[in-house]
This record gives sequence, structure tokens and C-alpha cells, in this order.
Amino acid sequence: MIDHIVTTHHAYLERELPVLSQFVTKILRVHGPERLELAKLHMLFHQMKMELEQHLIAEEATVFPLIKELEHNPVPSLAEKTANAIRELEADHSGVGNLLKEMRAVTNDYELPSGACRTYTLAFHKLQELESDLFQHIHLENNILFQRVINPANAS
Repeated sequence: MIDHIVTTHHAYLERELPVLSQFVTKILRVHGPERLELAKLHMLFHQMKMELEQHLIAEEATVFPLIKELEHNPVPSLAEKTANAIRELEADHSGVGNLLKEMRAVTNDYELPSGACRTYTLAFHKLQELESDLFQHIHLENNILFQRVINPANAS
């Protein structure tokens, strides 16, 4: 499951976050004077982007290796260390979920203004795709992978 998360969801974020950053910045620069909500969207998106980039590093460099090690060496001290690291990641997930909700609210559910240009339309479409992928990603981690580690008796 870890390999699937990294090759599917982490790869998606690494590919799409820089592209979305450019789009969100461009629509703010072009449409910001008449669409004041774009400044808030820009700030929220870039806060989320920074948090996700740090989060992916923590998962790949620390937590996922701990989970793999625990699988081969299920000692209580390693289980506790891994569970604590997982709780931190789950808190990050909640923070990202809140940012996604704020982004959706500030854009009125990604409602496009009449006559929206191609970049504006594409940016909002890609933001919705990002949200969908992140919810799938977080579900896999919080509800399946992390539960198998924290509650191994319930993993069957």
C-alpha cells in the first residue's frame, strides 16, 4: 500500500502542485483586482502546498520506513514510535482538509465567473481534481494503512 500511495498520490502531488501554483498565481495577477477572493485563494493554496511538500518528505523519509521496519520487527517500542509519528501525520491531514474546505468556500464551490478565461477555468478544474485526489490519498492513509499499524488486531 505504501508503494501505491507514493507512486500514485505523492507522484501526482509532485507533478501537479507546481503547475497549480503557476495557475493560481496567474489568475490572481490577471483577475485579482476585480476578484478579491483570489488573493485569499492564493494564500490558502500556497500554505497548503508548503504543508504538503513538508508532509510528503516526512512520510517518505521517516514514517513509511518506520512502518516497513515495524512490519519486520514488531517490538513495542517501535510500535509506539510509529504510532506517535502517525498521529502527527493525521493532524497534518486534518489541517490540509481544513485548507481545502476554506478554498472551496472562498471560491463558492469553485464557481467560475461568467466569461472566465482558459487559465481560470483550468485552475479551478485542477483544484477540484487535487481535492479529490487528496481525499482519496488521506482516506487510504488514515483509514486503511495507519489503522493496520495502530490496530493490528483489526487489520484482517
